[in-house]
Amino acid sequence: MAGEWIAYDIGLPDKPEVQELIDTTGDPVEVIVFRLLRLWGWAAMNTADGRARMTVPRLVRTCGADAAFWQAVAAVGWLEIDETDATVAIPGWDRRFSQAAKSRLQQADRSASHDDRRRRVGPADARPSEGPTPQRGRGDRGDRGEVPPPPREAAPWKPESPEETWKAFRAAWNAGAAAGNRREWKPATPPDGWSDRLVEIGWGDKAEEAVKRLKTCRYFDTPVTLVQFVGPRFVDLCLGGQYDAAKAKRGGREPEKAPAAAWSGDDAERFEATKRKLVESLKEAK
Repeated sequence: MAGEWIAYDIGLPDKPEVQELIDTTGDPVEVIVFRLLRLWGWAAMNTADGRARMTVPRLVRTCGADAAFWQAVAAVGWLEIDETDATVAIPGWDRRFSQAAKSRLQQADRSASHDDRRRRVGPADARPSEGPTPQRGRGDRGDRGEVPPPPREAAPWKPESPEETWKAFRAAWNAGAAAGNRREWKPATPPDGWSDRLVEIGWGDKAEEAVKRLKTCRYFDTPVTLVQFVGPRFVDLCLGGQYDAAKAKRGGREPEKAPAAAWSGDDAERFEATKRKLVESLKEAK
């Protein structure tokens, strides 16, 4: 289908998840961004909700890279791989790609079905208030030129106001920074992603446990930043033990060397003979 598109965040190359993928895989940023766009573009054309029947080998064949790369993408929270059910899913699909190609196509099908039903039932029995959501075109941004955000169920982390919640969290975060497992946050304002996490149901309680668990995480070579911590699914991955083990070195483990075999008597005699010849050669050179 020609002319299909997905939204692209111009700040994608600088996001903490992408920077972590660079450190983990050793691939250049342009390669990582291209592979992510391949994944999201394929999902936009072939799924309605970001979930598809897809094994890791098929994912590699479709979007490139290798299994280790896509496992790294899953580790930063941008992919869910279920090898038991042979499926992959993109977290937050509805919020990020709600206008994806297959979603728009299904919306058009629902609109056509509704119009057909109204024609058969008749205007007297039709209920206009239950009609399908009007479909928006690419340039249709509403009366104020903006795409309205998707509705989310508000669930503040704590009963205090958001400002008080942030101040309390920042103070608690910085108080433990001296332990070395997290980096102090100096700005007075919260990082990007904080407000998104704040409205997620149960995130606050999980965040408190994740902060305590950071000291057991051996995956990170440097202290965890608050930008990383408030990233999508970081807390869930931390509590799930994804960061407990040390990061695997690129190229795998160095093979162990076999222990040297004990010398036999013949080996010792040959060594002594070689050493005598070397000494005599040095004397002659003088």
